[in-house]
Amino acid sequence: MSYIQTATCALSLCACLLCPNAFAAEVTRDDIDTWLATSVVIDPPVAGTIVTIDDLSSLQAWIPPGFYEEFEFPEVQVEIQETADYVMHQSYVDATQRFNGQPSIGADGRLENYVAGQPFSAEQIANAEPDIGGYMLAWDQIHRWQYYGYKIDELTMSYVDSTSNRVPLDAKSGLNGGGSLNRSLTQSFHRVYLNKLAMLADNNYRVDATDSDTRLFKDFMEFLDPFNVKGTKFVVERMLDQHADDQVNSYFPTERRVRRISAQERSDRFMGATGTLDDFEGFSGRVLDYKWSYLGQKPILYVADTKHELQQTFGPQSRLTDDRWQVRNCHVVEVRSVWEGHPYRSRVLFLDAQTFSVALSLIFNHDNVLWKTFQPTYRGPRPVEGAEASLETSIQSWRAQMYIDRLENTSTVVRALTETVHPTMTTAEIKRIFSVSSLTSGN
Repeated sequence: MSYIQTATCALSLCACLLCPNAFAAEVTRDDIDTWLATSVVIDPPVAGTIVTIDDLSSLQAWIPPGFYEEFEFPEVQVEIQETADYVMHQSYVDATQRFNGQPSIGADGRLENYVAGQPFSAEQIANAEPDIGGYMLAWDQIHRWQYYGYKIDELTMSYVDSTSNRVPLDAKSGLNGGGSLNRSLTQSFHRVYLNKLAMLADNNYRVDATDSDTRLFKDFMEFLDPFNVKGTKFVVERMLDQHADDQVNSYFPTERRVRRISAQERSDRFMGATGTLDDFEGFSGRVLDYKWSYLGQKPILYVADTKHELQQTFGPQSRLTDDRWQVRNCHVVEVRSVWEGHPYRSRVLFLDAQTFSVALSLIFNHDNVLWKTFQPTYRGPRPVEGAEASLETSIQSWRAQMYIDRLENTSTVVRALTETVHPTMTTAEIKRIFSVSSLTSGN
Protein backbone atom coordinates (compact mmCIF):
# COMPACT_ATOMS: atom_id res chain seq x y z
CA MET A 1 0.00 0.00 0.00
CA SER A 2 1.36 3.42 -0.94
CA TYR A 3 1.95 6.26 1.51
CA ILE A 4 -0.78 8.33 -0.14
CA GLN A 5 -3.20 5.39 0.12
CA THR A 6 -2.24 4.91 3.76
CA ALA A 7 -3.13 8.51 4.47
CA THR A 8 -6.37 8.01 2.58
CA CYS A 9 -7.37 5.07 4.76
CA ALA A 10 -6.45 7.01 7.88
CA LEU A 11 -8.89 9.70 6.80
CA SER A 12 -11.65 7.10 6.16
CA LEU A 13 -12.13 8.46 2.68
CA CYS A 14 -11.86 5.24 0.70
CA ALA A 15 -13.91 5.17 -2.47
CA CYS A 16 -15.74 2.03 -1.30
CA LEU A 17 -17.60 4.11 1.30
CA LEU A 18 -18.99 6.50 -1.25
CA CYS A 19 -22.37 6.12 -2.93
CA PRO A 20 -22.59 4.93 -6.53
CA ASN A 21 -24.03 7.28 -9.10
CA ALA A 22 -27.73 6.64 -9.52
CA PHE A 23 -28.50 9.07 -12.30
CA ALA A 24 -25.61 9.85 -14.66
CA ALA A 25 -26.20 8.51 -18.15
CA GLU A 26 -23.22 6.69 -19.61
CA VAL A 27 -21.10 8.87 -21.87
CA THR A 28 -18.53 7.16 -24.08
CA ARG A 29 -15.49 8.37 -25.95
CA ASP A 30 -17.51 7.98 -29.16
CA ASP A 31 -20.05 10.46 -27.77
CA ILE A 32 -17.26 12.97 -27.11
CA ASP A 33 -15.73 12.44 -30.56
CA THR A 34 -19.13 13.03 -32.17
CA TRP A 35 -19.53 16.26 -30.21
CA LEU A 36 -16.02 17.38 -31.15
CA ALA A 37 -16.72 16.75 -34.83
CA THR A 38 -19.96 18.75 -34.80
CA SER A 39 -19.48 22.21 -36.30
CA VAL A 40 -20.77 25.18 -34.32
CA VAL A 41 -23.08 27.06 -36.66
CA ILE A 42 -24.63 29.50 -34.19
CA ASP A 43 -23.23 32.46 -32.31
CA PRO A 44 -22.79 32.17 -28.53
CA PRO A 45 -25.08 34.23 -26.29
CA VAL A 46 -24.03 37.87 -26.00
CA ALA A 47 -22.15 39.07 -22.93
CA GLY A 48 -24.47 39.78 -20.03
CA THR A 49 -26.96 37.03 -20.95
CA ILE A 50 -28.19 34.88 -18.07
CA VAL A 51 -29.02 31.40 -19.35
CA THR A 52 -31.54 29.43 -17.26
CA ILE A 53 -32.84 25.87 -17.40
CA ASP A 54 -35.47 26.96 -19.94
CA ASP A 55 -32.88 27.80 -22.59
CA LEU A 56 -29.96 25.67 -21.37
CA SER A 57 -29.97 23.66 -24.60
CA SER A 58 -28.69 26.78 -26.39
CA LEU A 59 -25.30 26.12 -24.72
CA GLN A 60 -24.85 22.49 -25.82
CA ALA A 61 -22.51 23.50 -28.64
CA TRP A 62 -19.96 24.72 -26.06
CA ILE A 63 -20.38 22.15 -23.24
CA PRO A 64 -19.40 18.52 -23.96
CA PRO A 65 -21.60 15.56 -22.99
CA GLY A 66 -20.89 14.35 -19.48
CA PHE A 67 -20.21 17.88 -18.30
CA TYR A 68 -23.41 19.35 -19.74
CA GLU A 69 -25.46 17.18 -17.35
CA GLU A 70 -23.97 19.09 -14.40
CA PHE A 71 -26.00 22.13 -15.52
CA GLU A 72 -29.33 20.30 -15.66
CA PHE A 73 -31.11 21.41 -12.49
CA PRO A 74 -33.99 23.90 -12.01
CA GLU A 75 -32.02 26.69 -10.28
CA VAL A 76 -29.17 26.83 -12.77
CA GLN A 77 -28.08 30.26 -14.01
CA VAL A 78 -25.15 30.69 -16.38
CA GLU A 79 -23.89 34.25 -16.72
CA ILE A 80 -22.12 34.86 -20.04
CA GLN A 81 -19.05 37.08 -19.87
CA GLU A 82 -17.44 38.80 -22.83
CA THR A 83 -14.54 36.77 -24.21
CA ALA A 84 -11.42 38.61 -23.11
CA ASP A 85 -8.08 39.07 -24.85
CA TYR A 86 -5.35 37.82 -22.51
CA VAL A 87 -2.03 39.08 -23.83
CA MET A 88 1.10 37.54 -22.34
CA HIS A 89 3.63 39.76 -20.59
CA GLN A 90 6.05 41.52 -22.94
CA SER A 91 9.05 39.59 -21.58
CA TYR A 92 7.36 36.33 -22.59
CA VAL A 93 6.44 37.74 -26.00
CA ASP A 94 10.05 38.89 -26.51
CA ALA A 95 11.46 35.46 -25.60
CA THR A 96 8.97 33.76 -27.91
CA GLN A 97 10.01 35.97 -30.80
CA ARG A 98 13.73 35.66 -30.03
CA PHE A 99 13.66 31.85 -30.16
CA ASN A 100 10.94 31.46 -32.78
CA GLY A 101 11.50 28.33 -34.88
CA GLN A 102 14.34 27.02 -32.71
CA PRO A 103 12.52 24.42 -30.53
CA SER A 104 11.70 21.02 -32.02
CA ILE A 105 10.18 17.68 -31.01
CA GLY A 106 12.54 14.72 -30.69
CA ALA A 107 11.78 11.17 -31.76
CA ASP A 108 10.47 10.28 -28.28
CA GLY A 109 8.39 13.45 -27.86
CA ARG A 110 11.04 15.33 -25.91
CA LEU A 111 11.43 19.09 -26.32
CA GLU A 112 14.76 20.02 -27.92
CA ASN A 113 16.57 23.35 -28.36
CA TYR A 114 14.17 25.23 -26.07
CA VAL A 115 15.31 28.22 -24.03
CA ALA A 116 12.29 30.35 -23.01
CA GLY A 117 8.96 31.73 -24.23
CA GLN A 118 6.23 29.78 -26.03
CA PRO A 119 7.90 26.82 -27.75
CA PHE A 120 5.47 26.37 -30.66
CA SER A 121 2.96 28.52 -32.53
CA ALA A 122 -0.64 27.59 -33.35
CA GLU A 123 0.39 27.37 -37.01
CA GLN A 124 3.17 24.88 -36.24
CA ILE A 125 0.77 22.73 -34.22
CA ALA A 126 -1.92 22.77 -36.92
CA ASN A 127 0.54 21.85 -39.67
CA ALA A 128 2.18 18.99 -37.77
CA GLU A 129 1.14 15.33 -37.71
CA PRO A 130 -1.32 14.72 -34.83
CA ASP A 131 1.23 12.95 -32.60
CA ILE A 132 3.87 15.66 -33.13
CA GLY A 133 1.27 18.41 -32.75
CA GLY A 134 0.12 16.79 -29.51
CA TYR A 135 3.59 16.97 -28.01
CA MET A 136 3.98 20.56 -29.25
CA LEU A 137 0.78 21.46 -27.42
CA ALA A 138 1.93 19.61 -24.30
CA TRP A 139 5.15 21.62 -24.12
CA ASP A 140 3.30 24.89 -24.78
CA GLN A 141 1.13 24.07 -21.76
CA ILE A 142 4.09 23.19 -19.53
CA HIS A 143 5.96 26.36 -20.52
CA ARG A 144 3.00 28.77 -20.53
CA TRP A 145 3.50 32.21 -18.98
CA GLN A 146 3.67 31.72 -15.18
CA TYR A 147 6.28 34.26 -13.99
CA TYR A 148 7.92 32.71 -10.86
CA GLY A 149 4.87 30.54 -10.15
CA TYR A 150 2.17 31.12 -7.56
CA LYS A 151 1.26 30.85 -3.91
CA ILE A 152 -2.00 30.27 -1.99
CA ASP A 153 -1.74 30.45 1.78
CA GLU A 154 -4.98 28.52 2.33
CA LEU A 155 -7.08 26.36 0.06
CA THR A 156 -9.77 23.88 1.04
CA MET A 157 -10.53 20.39 -0.27
CA SER A 158 -14.19 19.51 0.37
CA TYR A 159 -15.20 15.86 -0.10
CA VAL A 160 -18.84 15.67 -1.20
CA ASP A 161 -21.18 12.76 -1.93
CA SER A 162 -24.89 12.57 -2.74
CA THR A 163 -26.37 10.98 0.39
CA SER A 164 -28.17 14.18 1.42
CA ASN A 165 -30.11 16.88 -0.38
CA ARG A 166 -29.76 19.53 2.31
CA VAL A 167 -29.58 22.99 0.68
CA PRO A 168 -27.43 24.93 1.14
CA LEU A 169 -24.82 22.35 2.05
CA ASP A 170 -22.47 24.91 3.64
CA ALA A 171 -23.35 28.47 2.71
CA LYS A 172 -20.57 29.92 4.87
CA SER A 173 -17.97 28.19 2.71
CA GLY A 174 -19.80 28.80 -0.57
CA LEU A 175 -21.27 25.30 -1.06
CA ASN A 176 -24.79 26.44 -1.93
CA GLY A 177 -26.30 23.28 -3.40
CA GLY A 178 -27.07 19.81 -2.09
CA GLY A 179 -25.00 16.76 -1.31
CA SER A 180 -23.32 15.52 1.84
CA LEU A 181 -20.05 16.97 3.11
CA ASN A 182 -17.88 14.11 4.35
CA ARG A 183 -14.81 16.09 5.29
CA SER A 184 -12.79 19.21 4.50
CA LEU A 185 -9.03 19.56 4.52
CA THR A 186 -7.13 22.84 4.46
CA GLN A 187 -3.67 23.21 2.98
CA SER A 188 -1.20 25.74 1.63
CA PHE A 189 0.38 25.52 -1.82
CA HIS A 190 3.38 27.23 -3.38
CA ARG A 191 5.07 26.57 -6.74
CA VAL A 192 8.29 28.21 -7.90
CA TYR A 193 9.84 27.96 -11.38
CA LEU A 194 13.63 27.86 -11.47
CA ASN A 195 14.53 27.76 -15.17
CA LYS A 196 13.18 28.71 -18.63
CA LEU A 197 12.05 32.05 -17.15
CA ALA A 198 11.31 34.61 -19.87
CA MET A 199 11.75 37.63 -17.59
CA LEU A 200 15.33 36.64 -16.66
CA ALA A 201 16.98 37.13 -20.05
CA ASP A 202 19.94 38.87 -18.37
CA ASN A 203 20.53 35.82 -16.16
CA ASN A 204 20.39 33.07 -18.80
CA TYR A 205 16.66 32.64 -18.10
CA ARG A 206 17.15 31.00 -14.68
CA VAL A 207 17.32 31.90 -11.00
CA ASP A 208 20.58 31.74 -9.06
CA ALA A 209 19.51 28.77 -6.92
CA THR A 210 22.05 25.93 -6.72
CA ASP A 211 19.75 23.36 -8.38
CA SER A 212 18.15 25.57 -11.04
CA ASP A 213 20.33 23.83 -13.63
CA THR A 214 18.58 20.50 -12.90
CA ARG A 215 15.03 21.49 -11.80
CA LEU A 216 12.23 23.17 -13.76
CA PHE A 217 10.01 23.86 -10.74
CA LYS A 218 9.31 22.88 -7.15
CA ASP A 219 6.03 22.58 -5.25
CA PHE A 220 5.57 22.85 -1.49
CA MET A 221 2.33 21.69 0.13
CA GLU A 222 1.43 21.64 3.81
CA PHE A 223 -1.85 20.50 5.35
CA LEU A 224 -3.11 22.82 8.05
CA ASP A 225 -6.42 21.29 9.19
CA PRO A 226 -7.99 19.11 10.58
CA PHE A 227 -5.81 17.97 13.45
CA ASN A 228 -5.18 14.41 12.26
CA VAL A 229 -3.52 15.60 9.01
CA LYS A 230 -2.00 18.84 10.29
CA GLY A 231 1.70 18.93 9.55
CA THR A 232 1.56 16.56 6.55
CA LYS A 233 3.86 18.06 3.92
CA PHE A 234 5.05 17.40 0.39
CA VAL A 235 7.90 18.76 -1.73
CA VAL A 236 7.59 17.92 -5.44
CA GLU A 237 10.57 18.60 -7.72
CA ARG A 238 10.16 18.53 -11.52
CA MET A 239 13.44 17.81 -13.29
CA LEU A 240 14.79 19.49 -16.41
CA ASP A 241 15.83 16.03 -17.61
CA GLN A 242 12.61 15.13 -19.37
CA HIS A 243 13.02 11.39 -18.68
CA ALA A 244 13.84 11.78 -14.98
CA ASP A 245 11.09 10.98 -12.48
CA ASP A 246 9.76 13.72 -10.25
CA GLN A 247 11.26 13.69 -6.79
CA VAL A 248 8.28 13.63 -4.42
CA ASN A 249 9.16 13.69 -0.73
CA SER A 250 6.50 13.51 1.95
CA TYR A 251 6.34 13.96 5.70
CA PHE A 252 3.51 12.35 7.69
CA PRO A 253 3.49 13.40 11.37
CA THR A 254 2.40 9.91 12.46
CA GLU A 255 5.58 8.44 10.93
CA ARG A 256 7.87 11.34 11.93
CA ARG A 257 10.18 10.91 8.98
CA VAL A 258 10.53 11.97 5.35
CA ARG A 259 9.68 9.40 2.69
CA ARG A 260 10.06 9.31 -1.08
CA ILE A 261 6.92 8.63 -3.15
CA SER A 262 7.38 6.55 -6.31
CA ALA A 263 6.38 7.71 -9.77
CA GLN A 264 3.52 5.18 -9.98
CA GLU A 265 2.07 6.44 -6.70
CA ARG A 266 1.33 9.71 -8.52
CA SER A 267 -1.66 7.87 -10.03
CA ASP A 268 -3.14 7.15 -6.57
CA ARG A 269 -5.83 9.38 -5.12
CA PHE A 270 -4.12 12.29 -3.40
CA MET A 271 -5.12 12.46 0.28
CA GLY A 272 -8.36 10.66 -0.57
CA ALA A 273 -9.41 13.20 -3.21
CA THR A 274 -11.14 12.35 -6.48
CA GLY A 275 -7.98 13.36 -8.36
CA THR A 276 -4.28 12.49 -8.26
CA LEU A 277 -1.11 14.56 -8.10
CA ASP A 278 -1.09 14.56 -11.91
CA ASP A 279 -4.64 15.94 -12.06
CA PHE A 280 -4.07 19.25 -10.29
CA GLU A 281 -5.00 22.21 -12.52
CA GLY A 282 -6.53 19.68 -14.92
CA PHE A 283 -3.09 18.24 -15.72
CA SER A 284 0.22 18.56 -13.91
CA GLY A 285 2.05 15.40 -14.95
CA ARG A 286 5.28 14.82 -16.82
CA VAL A 287 4.87 15.07 -20.60
CA LEU A 288 6.88 11.96 -21.48
CA ASP A 289 4.84 9.77 -19.12
CA TYR A 290 2.10 10.07 -21.77
CA LYS A 291 1.44 9.84 -25.49
CA TRP A 292 -0.14 12.96 -26.95
CA SER A 293 -2.30 13.32 -30.04
CA TYR A 294 -3.68 16.61 -31.32
CA LEU A 295 -7.42 16.54 -32.11
CA GLY A 296 -7.95 20.11 -33.34
CA GLN A 297 -9.67 23.17 -31.91
CA LYS A 298 -13.06 23.64 -30.26
CA PRO A 299 -14.64 26.61 -28.47
CA ILE A 300 -15.92 25.70 -25.00
CA LEU A 301 -17.50 27.44 -22.05
CA TYR A 302 -15.41 27.80 -18.88
CA VAL A 303 -14.75 30.22 -16.01
CA ALA A 304 -11.71 32.14 -17.20
CA ASP A 305 -12.21 35.16 -14.93
CA THR A 306 -14.16 34.49 -11.74
CA LYS A 307 -16.12 37.28 -10.11
CA HIS A 308 -15.83 35.77 -6.62
CA GLU A 309 -13.12 35.99 -3.99
CA LEU A 310 -14.27 32.59 -2.69
CA GLN A 311 -15.60 30.26 -5.38
CA GLN A 312 -19.36 29.68 -5.08
CA THR A 313 -20.95 26.39 -6.14
CA PHE A 314 -24.48 25.12 -6.59
CA GLY A 315 -26.41 22.19 -8.04
CA PRO A 316 -27.62 18.86 -6.61
CA GLN A 317 -24.15 18.03 -5.23
CA SER A 318 -22.71 21.57 -4.85
CA ARG A 319 -20.11 20.92 -7.56
CA LEU A 320 -21.00 23.28 -10.40
CA THR A 321 -19.31 26.67 -10.42
CA ASP A 322 -21.83 29.50 -9.86
CA ASP A 323 -20.02 32.22 -11.77
CA ARG A 324 -19.59 34.00 -15.10
CA TRP A 325 -18.47 31.95 -18.11
CA GLN A 326 -16.59 32.78 -21.29
CA VAL A 327 -16.77 30.96 -24.62
CA ARG A 328 -13.08 30.58 -25.47
CA ASN A 329 -11.31 28.78 -28.26
CA CYS A 330 -9.36 25.76 -27.05
CA HIS A 331 -6.86 23.27 -28.43
CA VAL A 332 -8.02 19.67 -27.87
CA VAL A 333 -5.56 16.86 -27.23
CA GLU A 334 -5.84 13.20 -26.28
CA VAL A 335 -3.44 12.02 -23.55
CA ARG A 336 -2.68 8.33 -22.87
CA SER A 337 -0.32 6.99 -20.21
CA VAL A 338 2.67 4.94 -21.40
CA TRP A 339 2.23 2.83 -18.24
CA GLU A 340 -0.28 0.04 -18.96
CA GLY A 341 -1.28 -0.18 -15.31
CA HIS A 342 -2.49 3.42 -15.13
CA PRO A 343 -6.10 3.61 -13.87
CA TYR A 344 -7.03 5.98 -16.71
CA ARG A 345 -7.35 4.72 -20.27
CA SER A 346 -7.09 8.27 -21.59
CA ARG A 347 -7.95 11.89 -20.98
CA VAL A 348 -9.12 14.59 -23.36
CA LEU A 349 -7.69 17.99 -22.46
CA PHE A 350 -9.07 21.35 -23.57
CA LEU A 351 -6.31 23.96 -23.40
CA ASP A 352 -7.07 27.66 -23.75
CA ALA A 353 -5.61 28.63 -27.13
CA GLN A 354 -4.27 31.91 -25.73
CA THR A 355 -3.14 31.16 -22.16
CA PHE A 356 -2.65 27.36 -22.43
CA SER A 357 -4.38 26.89 -19.08
CA VAL A 358 -6.50 23.72 -18.82
CA ALA A 359 -10.14 24.67 -19.39
CA LEU A 360 -11.54 21.15 -18.96
CA SER A 361 -10.22 17.62 -18.52
CA LEU A 362 -12.29 14.53 -19.38
CA ILE A 363 -11.08 11.20 -17.96
CA PHE A 364 -12.03 7.83 -19.49
CA ASN A 365 -11.83 4.41 -17.85
CA HIS A 366 -10.61 1.24 -19.56
CA ASP A 367 -14.10 0.61 -20.95
CA ASN A 368 -13.84 3.96 -22.74
CA VAL A 369 -16.61 5.39 -20.56
CA LEU A 370 -16.35 8.93 -19.22
CA TRP A 371 -15.29 8.44 -15.60
CA LYS A 372 -14.25 11.86 -14.26
CA THR A 373 -14.43 15.52 -15.22
CA PHE A 374 -12.08 18.19 -13.88
CA GLN A 375 -13.06 21.85 -14.26
CA PRO A 376 -10.57 24.49 -13.09
CA THR A 377 -11.65 28.06 -12.37
CA TYR A 378 -9.37 31.04 -12.96
CA ARG A 379 -9.09 34.75 -12.30
CA GLY A 380 -8.09 36.78 -15.34
CA PRO A 381 -4.88 38.81 -15.50
CA ARG A 382 -5.00 42.22 -13.81
CA PRO A 383 -2.65 44.45 -15.83
CA VAL A 384 -1.91 47.95 -14.57
CA GLU A 385 -4.15 50.33 -16.47
CA GLY A 386 -2.28 52.81 -18.66
CA ALA A 387 1.10 51.21 -18.03
CA GLU A 388 3.09 48.10 -18.84
CA ALA A 389 1.46 45.09 -17.22
CA SER A 390 2.92 44.29 -13.82
CA LEU A 391 4.75 40.97 -13.82
CA GLU A 392 2.97 39.81 -10.67
CA THR A 393 -0.55 40.50 -12.00
CA SER A 394 -0.12 39.49 -15.65
CA ILE A 395 -1.03 35.81 -15.22
CA GLN A 396 -4.30 33.92 -15.46
CA SER A 397 -4.48 32.63 -11.86
CA TRP A 398 -5.88 29.32 -10.60
CA ARG A 399 -8.71 29.77 -8.07
CA ALA A 400 -10.64 26.48 -7.85
CA GLN A 401 -11.22 23.06 -9.36
CA MET A 402 -14.20 20.70 -9.37
CA TYR A 403 -13.10 17.05 -9.42
CA ILE A 404 -16.17 14.96 -10.28
CA ASP A 405 -16.38 11.16 -10.31
CA ARG A 406 -19.44 10.50 -12.49
CA LEU A 407 -19.52 6.75 -11.81
CA GLU A 408 -19.53 7.07 -8.01
CA ASN A 409 -21.41 10.39 -7.99
CA THR A 410 -18.82 11.92 -5.67
CA SER A 411 -16.61 14.97 -5.95
CA THR A 412 -13.77 16.90 -4.40
CA VAL A 413 -14.37 20.65 -4.51
CA VAL A 414 -11.04 22.47 -4.19
CA ARG A 415 -11.07 26.26 -3.70
CA ALA A 416 -8.62 28.98 -2.73
CA LEU A 417 -9.61 30.63 0.57
CA THR A 418 -6.95 33.31 0.25
CA GLU A 419 -5.63 35.31 -2.67
CA THR A 420 -3.62 33.65 -5.42
CA VAL A 421 -0.39 35.64 -5.70
CA HIS A 422 2.54 35.40 -8.11
CA PRO A 423 5.37 36.75 -5.94
CA THR A 424 8.82 37.75 -7.06
CA MET A 425 11.14 35.20 -5.44
CA THR A 426 14.67 35.63 -4.10
CA THR A 427 17.27 32.87 -3.96
CA ALA A 428 17.16 32.89 -0.16
CA GLU A 429 13.37 32.48 -0.12
CA ILE A 430 13.51 29.59 -2.58
CA LYS A 431 16.12 27.78 -0.50
CA ARG A 432 14.21 28.30 2.75
CA ILE A 433 10.77 27.25 1.48
CA PHE A 434 11.46 24.48 -1.03
CA SER A 435 14.28 22.49 0.55
CA VAL A 436 13.41 18.91 1.49
CA SER A 437 14.75 19.73 4.95
CA SER A 438 11.80 22.13 5.34
CA LEU A 439 9.52 19.10 5.62
CA THR A 440 10.67 18.41 9.18
CA SER A 441 11.04 22.00 10.33
CA GLY A 442 8.95 22.68 13.41
CA ASN A 443 8.28 18.99 14.00
